[in-house]
Amino acid sequence: MDEKVILEKIRNGDQKELAGIYHAYQSEFVAWLIKEHNCRREEAMDIYQVSIITLYENITNGKLQVLTSKLKTYLYSIAKHKVYEFRRNENKFDRSVGVNTIELEELSNWDAIEKEQNLQIMERSLEKLGDPCKTLLELYYFHGLSMEEIREKIGYKNSATTKNLKCKCMVRLRKIFQKELKAHNLNEQKLTID
Repeated sequence: MDEKVILEKIRNGDQKELAGIYHAYQSEFVAWLIKEHNCRREEAMDIYQVSIITLYENITNGKLQVLTSKLKTYLYSIAKHKVYEFRRNENKFDRSVGVNTIELEELSNWDAIEKEQNLQIMERSLEKLGDPCKTLLELYYFHGLSMEEIREKIGYKNSATTKNLKCKCMVRLRKIFQKELKAHNLNEQKLTID
């Protein structure tokens, strides 16, 4: 099928096309991320899923109007940026030169506080997300169940439906989390000013 038609269908809400893209490139992308970027399998899967979500958002919000390359190439580009973004976040404190031990401990404590705050924000976001998304994501990420196990537990028709719903849930959770994080940061700024 023509890639312009695929983009238009996704823009108009056709989730089958998005699921088709997800399945068509998943194993190849995960293998590429593992080999070329030294990702662990779980990390590669997360980066791939975030890349698919970004692709979906770019299509639906109008950022991607016309493809100047193959869809697969565009997706590779997104994934590559997500890897670099992940590595930057992972190493944000490693770039300091001449930092003494006390400063490192303070940074470590600050990082732990920030992680704890982000976990609390994520918990609030999951609550606001509600079911069935909350249950599905908890079963997948916290309990490590496969799509087939989740399908059986929740009672969906097939694994493809479960994966499709998981992708939609991640998009919604990401939006809620960003909104909650923004609200949290605004409150922090107000407290600092007061």
